Formats: sequence, structure tokens, C-alpha cells
Amino acid sequence: MSEISVVMLGTGSPRPNLNRSQPAQALVVKDQAILIDCGEGTTAQLMKAQINPQSIKFLIFTHLHSDHTMGYAQFLLGGWGQGRSELTIIGPKGTKEFHENILNMYSYDIDYRCSLGRSSAGVRDVQVIEFDGPGELLENPLPYKITTARMIHNVPTFAFRFEIDGTVIVVSSDTSPNEEIVHLADRADLLVQNAGLTTGQKSKALEKIWDQLQKEHCTPTQAGVIAKRANVKKVVLTHFLPEADAQIAFEEASAEFSGEVIVPEDLQIIKVG
Repeated sequence: MSEISVVMLGTGSPRPNLNRSQPAQALVVKDQAILIDCGEGTTAQLMKAQINPQSIKFLIFTHLHSDHTMGYAQFLLGGWGQGRSELTIIGPKGTKEFHENILNMYSYDIDYRCSLGRSSAGVRDVQVIEFDGPGELLENPLPYKITTARMIHNVPTFAFRFEIDGTVIVVSSDTSPNEEIVHLADRADLLVQNAGLTTGQKSKALEKIWDQLQKEHCTPTQAGVIAKRANVKKVVLTHFLPEADAQIAFEEASAEFSGEVIVPEDLQIIKVG
């Protein structure tokens, strides 16, 4: 069995938070890290976790909301500047256009750095693999099975199931409760589950959109129910608003799920298997 861990690089939300960076996880298999989402601050979080940004050759986007993509320009150009010479991006339809928009925005910067003698490999030849529906990822450059499922969110959003030498890791991404995530996470060793609707004091701005958020995100209680129904071994809650109370989130999820519940801090390493 491979040595596998998940590093919770960012456990926050779109709202600025000094304690929780925007969403990102690193799935580490032996000595290879695969980046899943790339919110603001992800490159710095990788470095704090002692994962060299230039060492990452694969990045997966669950969806293209700003809090899951805002750190991509720094990751792309910063990692290239540090020496990365190849990169593959996997994401839903629109990922290629998003990537090309970043290249266009910084074309003069890239031209300048290339004029100094730096190769454009790793920035202008990035392979982008798009998919537009759920199921097994057929154009898969990684040496293990990846399956996706469509989640309930306001843009095309996908959960991912990774099957690695008998170990199963599932990342739900943003979603309200649905049968697809229960099915995808069936008997997983680890489920990283959206649980953004945590108990805590709400700002006036948050109060105004709370009803709509319930159509697109989960509470810790709902995350616990999903974990229980899917019969997973361990659930990790994530996507916390600044007002989130971690202890209450733990208690609410644990009331539904008898397995291990983790309410992580940023940079927490979770061993799998």
C-alpha cells in the first residue's frame, strides 16, 4: 500500500480570513503531490507545508469559482519561476479558457522573463484536460483511477474519487446534500466534505444570503449524515466561514457519524490508510 496523506492547505471560504486560507488540498502519494483547487494564498501554503510549488506537476480544479482559483496565477508563474518545466491541469469545461486568460493577462511578463533566457516550458505548454460530465476520468495522466460526480452548486462543480492501491480518498467540493456524493464516497477511507454552513455569529451581509447558501453548501450535521450513509472511515470538514465555531462543528457532525471526525486547521496533515 502506498503512503498517502492529504494536506489541508486552505480550509476557508471566499470571505477573507487571517486564520483560514482559501480552499486547496494536496493529495500526497509517496513523494508526489497533486494539488486540488488553488485558492488565494495556495503557493505560500505549499511552501509552509514544505511542498515545493515547482514539484507539483498536476492540478485539479473542482470548479471555477474565485475562491478555488484565485491563487492560480501565482502558482503557475511562481512555480515556473522556481524551475517547474511541466504542468497538467484537469478541470471542468471552461478551465482551458480560464488558463488562457491568465496567460494573456501576464503575456508581457512572460515575454520578459523568456527574454532573459528562461524556457517557456512549464507555462506556455501547459496541458489542459477538460471534462464535461460525471464518470470515470478517461483522459487521465495519473497512475490510478479517478471518478467524478456532479455536485449541487451554482456553477458546474464536481467531486473526485481517487482509488490508489486499495485506498479511496474522496473530495466533495462545494455542494448541498445529494445522493451522488453518498454514492461516490461509498466505503471511502477518507472523505473531505464541504461543511461551510457552520454555527456562529452571522454578519448582516451573510444573513441576507443564508437561505441561498443552504441550497449550495452543507452543514456539519449534513456532512455527518453523508459520511454515515456512505460508510466512510474518516470525514474531514472544510470550507469554513470566518464565524465558524470548530467545536460546535465537530459536535454536530459527530452526533450523526460514529467514525472519526476531523475539523482541521490550515496545513494539517491527515494520514490515510
